[in-house]
Amino acid sequence: MMSSSAPSRIPTFGTTSHAVLSSWGLFVAILLVMIGSGVLNPLIGLNAELRGFSTTTTGIVLSFYYVGFLVGAWLTPRMVVNVGHIRVYAALASLASTSTLVYIVNSSATVWAGARLITGFAMSGLVIVAESWLNDATTNRTRGRLLAAYMVVLMGGLALGQLLLIFADPSGIGLFIAASVAISLAVIPITLSTAPGPRFVLSSNLPISQVWQCAPVGLAAALGQGTGVAALLSLAALYGVRTGMSVDRTALFLALAVLGSVVLQGPIGVLSDYAGRRRVMLSVALLCAAVCALVVLIEPMGWAALLSSFVVGGLAMTMYPLALSHINDRVPPGSAVGVSGLVSLATGVGAILGPVGGAAVMDTFGAGGLFVFVGIVYSAIAAFTLLRVLTHEGVPVKQRRAFTMIPGRAGTIILYAARRARRAGVQPAEQPSHSDPPT
Repeated sequence: MMSSSAPSRIPTFGTTSHAVLSSWGLFVAILLVMIGSGVLNPLIGLNAELRGFSTTTTGIVLSFYYVGFLVGAWLTPRMVVNVGHIRVYAALASLASTSTLVYIVNSSATVWAGARLITGFAMSGLVIVAESWLNDATTNRTRGRLLAAYMVVLMGGLALGQLLLIFADPSGIGLFIAASVAISLAVIPITLSTAPGPRFVLSSNLPISQVWQCAPVGLAAALGQGTGVAALLSLAALYGVRTGMSVDRTALFLALAVLGSVVLQGPIGVLSDYAGRRRVMLSVALLCAAVCALVVLIEPMGWAALLSSFVVGGLAMTMYPLALSHINDRVPPGSAVGVSGLVSLATGVGAILGPVGGAAVMDTFGAGGLFVFVGIVYSAIAAFTLLRVLTHEGVPVKQRRAFTMIPGRAGTIILYAARRARRAGVQPAEQPSHSDPPT
C-alpha cells in the first residue's frame, strides 16, 4: 500500500516545488516592484494634500497612472517582440525608477500627472514581462498553484510597500528614494537569469457586443470593480489624513484592505462554484455597499474602521475574478483570450474614472465621500445583477468552470488579458520541457 501511493505523491510535489524554486528570481523581482509601487501610491496622495492640491486635482493626477497602465499593457508585447524581454524590462525599470524621483524635484500637478502616466506605463510593462516569464516557467499541471503563490507575493509586496509609510516622514524625500531603489533592484534577478524568456503572440479582438450578449453582468461588474477599487486604493491615504489618522494608522488602514482581498477571495470563489456566480456577485456587492455605509458612520479612529477596511477591500477586489468566472461560464470554449481583453479593458476604463469620481464626491461630502462613492458603485452593480437574476436563468452547476484566484488590484487586473493572450499563442510543440532542471 505504501509503495503504491508514494510515487503518485512525489512527482506532484516535486514538479510544483521545482516550478516555484526555479522561478525564485521572478518572485523576488515582482516583490520588489510591488513594494515600490505600494509605497508610491499612498505617498502621492499624502504629498498632494501637503502641497495644497484640491481633491479633484489629486484625483485627476492619480488617474493618469491607469491611463499609462492601459497604454503599457497594449504596447509592451509589441516592444518585446521587436527587441526582447530583457532589454524591455531593463528599460522600463529605469524609466519607472526615474519617474519616481520626478515628484521630488517638481511640485506642479501637471508634471506629477505626467510622471504618474509614465510610472503606470512602466509598471505595466514590468509586471507583464515578469508574469509572462512566470507563465512560461510552468505547465498546466502546476500553473494554478504557481499563480496562487504569485498572488501572495504580489499582494504581500503591495501591503509591505504601504507599511513603509510607518518608517519615514512622507513629507520628505526618503520614501520616494526607497521606492526608486526597490524598482531599480527588481531588474537584477531578471537580467541575470539564464531561463528562456517569454514568447509574445498578438491576438485578435472579440466584439464587445458578443460578450455583452452572453454575460452583461460580467462586463458591468468589471467596469464597476475597476472604478471602485481604483478610487479606494488611490484615495484611501487622503481619506486617512483628512479624518485625523496618523501616518502609521493610515498605512495599516491601506494594508488591511489589500490583505482582505487575499483572505476573502478563496472562500468567496469556492462558494460561487456552487451557489451561482450572479447570486454571489449580488451578495458581495450588497455587503460591500453596506460596509461602505458603515465606514461613513463609524469613528475612523476605532478598531471597527480597520476591520471595515479589511472587509471592504476584500469584497471589492474579489468582484473581478467573480465577473471573469461568470463570463467564462457563458462564452463558447476558445473565446477566453478575447474575453479577457475586453474585461480588462472595461476594468481599465473604470480604473481611470474611479479616482476622478471619488475625488469629486469627497469634495461634496468630505473625507467619507470616498466610501459613499465606492458604496454607490457597488450598489449599482448589485442593482443590475439583481435585475438580471430576476429576468434571466443562470448557468447550471455542471457547466460552470472552476473559479480562478486573481490579484484584485486595479492595475494588475489589466495584465490578465496579456497573460491569457500569450498562453493561447504558444503552440504545445514549441513549449520546452519543465520537468528537467534548467541548464
